[in-house]
Amino acid sequence: MHSLHKCLPVLLSAMAFLVAGCRGPHNNFSVELTPRGNIIERKLVFYHESGVKPVFYQDARGKLMIGTTNIQAFEPGELAAITALYPANNLINVGNRYTIQGEFSNELPNDVGGAGAYNHLTNSLGEAGFYMERFRGNDDLIVLSERRIKAADQLTDIIVGWSQTELGREPGYDKLRQFLNVDFRHDLKNLGAYWWEGQLADGYKNNATEEFAVRSGQYLLERGYFTTGDISGWFEWGMLSLFVNVSGNAPQTLMQRIQRPMARKMGLAETETVPALLSCLADGTRMGKSFDEYLAGTDLYRARIEQWEKDKKLKPDAKKPEPLEVWNDAVKDFNLFNAPFGKTHDLAVRLSLESPPVHSNGRWDKALKQVVWKTHIEDRTSAAHLPVCCYASWTQANEAFQKKHLGKVALIGDELTEYCLWRSGLDMQRGGEWDTFLSRLQPGAGLMERIDAFRFSGESDQAGTNDQQPIPGISVYPRELLKTALR
Repeated sequence: MHSLHKCLPVLLSAMAFLVAGCRGPHNNFSVELTPRGNIIERKLVFYHESGVKPVFYQDARGKLMIGTTNIQAFEPGELAAITALYPANNLINVGNRYTIQGEFSNELPNDVGGAGAYNHLTNSLGEAGFYMERFRGNDDLIVLSERRIKAADQLTDIIVGWSQTELGREPGYDKLRQFLNVDFRHDLKNLGAYWWEGQLADGYKNNATEEFAVRSGQYLLERGYFTTGDISGWFEWGMLSLFVNVSGNAPQTLMQRIQRPMARKMGLAETETVPALLSCLADGTRMGKSFDEYLAGTDLYRARIEQWEKDKKLKPDAKKPEPLEVWNDAVKDFNLFNAPFGKTHDLAVRLSLESPPVHSNGRWDKALKQVVWKTHIEDRTSAAHLPVCCYASWTQANEAFQKKHLGKVALIGDELTEYCLWRSGLDMQRGGEWDTFLSRLQPGAGLMERIDAFRFSGESDQAGTNDQQPIPGISVYPRELLKTALR
């Protein structure tokens, strides 16, 4: 087993390449939310930018910001879909920067893509608000896992079949085939699961993607896919580019470095000459041609051609699929090698509140009095990644009422949230009885006793008979909550 610390600097440099990448054309969405009782105001600012060209400017508050000048027209279909969710004639376009706003209650609009809800509960002791929203993605973990495993099997089957065509007559190939069909297949699935864990953790922990990429490197290193001597060459070109680009454009130096690990799996010593047929890996053009020829003869490609011929009857201009599309589709479904780059669009969500939330996965900006989420989302139609989820709950005590009738602000935070949920579940009759009871309370001697004595109409002090334990009455919870808060 090799020690990772010897090659850690190289691995970390590689992770910077894999995780950061280059920004291409993408959309930018900014959602601003302001609760107003039972409704929530929603303003969406969005635009499309091609590439990244930094420009410094000041916003309305005088804060220095970084923007871009290469704003382009938004895709018409998506623009129309967003506009249809808001009041008519509400869209503002300034230099292809679009702003639209509206008021919503309960269900939030599917403008960016996803689903969301807002709920507001109010009563004499205070109020509680709840916001949660999913942005794009796919939250069916079973389907995603099954798709990734199936894709790993397809990728392995293709590699095994192609290697048989190219290397099947070479001495030692039976060892290589056994390795590819068993160990490589297993390790590819593990690698996919590892990277998927990293994607999930990235939403909750800084540098998670980088950490899991390094762990994946350690996994491959321990299983002999490369040595500490190989590692700088592998990551110099980006190890994963082998799977992203297997055509004649693949970097020749990278392909040369694949020869030796494959030779090892065939049982050849480091000093032995690489078999002649294995040298095809060093010739990108030859490898691309060989790979295309193999793919063209697979059942997967034949099925694609049959579908294309059926589609031509309705769409005569339909383009004939290329053999490499079979491989590319499996890579896409595997969702490993494009994982760092899959979420290409920018999303910022800002929720304005009077005070910090009780619970949230966002960041509280004290100066702006906002809960802030900043992240990236994938294409609307991709659904290959886990969704981006934002949530927050908050409370606002009715301080004047609580002080007048309880002697102090007794219920705040979680306790006020729980009370609001309980109070919202009462029917009209019981709700009226409880509110009347609270309005007649006075702080001072005997307050705890009066609270403890309250019962709803028809509520018994004891429920159950014989050996049965008494069932608590409906007033037990609020009485105990208030007494605890007042102690």
